Amino acid sequence: MDAAVPVAPRSEFGGSVPRCDGGERVGRGVERPDGVVMVVDDEELTETVQLWLEPHWDVVLAHDGDEAVEEYGPHVDVVLLDRRMPTVSGSTALQRIRSQDGEARVAMMTAVEPDFDIADMEFDMYVRKPVSQNELVESVTELLRRTLYIREVRALFSLGAKLGALQEQYPADDLTEDERYQSLRGEFERLESKAADRLEHLDTDDLEERIVETSSTRDWR
Repeated sequence: MDAAVPVAPRSEFGGSVPRCDGGERVGRGVERPDGVVMVVDDEELTETVQLWLEPHWDVVLAHDGDEAVEEYGPHVDVVLLDRRMPTVSGSTALQRIRSQDGEARVAMMTAVEPDFDIADMEFDMYVRKPVSQNELVESVTELLRRTLYIREVRALFSLGAKLGALQEQYPADDLTEDERYQSLRGEFERLESKAADRLEHLDTDDLEERIVETSSTRDWR
């Protein structure tokens, strides 16, 4: 097992913020998405992380790789997974999780230094211990935003396919008068605008830098 994350006082995070429907506001109008976080590590660490995260999200605990695979399902949005565990290693547990139903973003939360073996591991973030409460909350928030964005993009493509099929089948006048079509179009335009808002601050020059920054190893020291 990895060395335990040091237990930080609750005041380090500045106090908990109540959750609200649709997500939690985190200053300056930024929304922290709701979600379910599964923490997979030794008992002492999982209990500490649970205290840190529960003011903001629902938390599921697992204390080894087998339990993680058993507890995982489509209801889980983020997995924080140790690499060194009894019974089943973190990398093996990750493979088994990825083979099941679900779309969770996975962070390897570990004291293990990354090596070239991570090239074949399907994780979304590498969080190196020790990690503070603030840094862990920020990491989970980022992973949940990625999950939400992926779902929005998939929904956008699905709505676009439906609209395209109906446009090929019916004349414009019929579509204009049909409430179901107009509802689909309204939802498409809403998601399209939302996706554009997320990306409008990026330009082509810094897009690659931003992707590397959010997708590569994070060294929390």
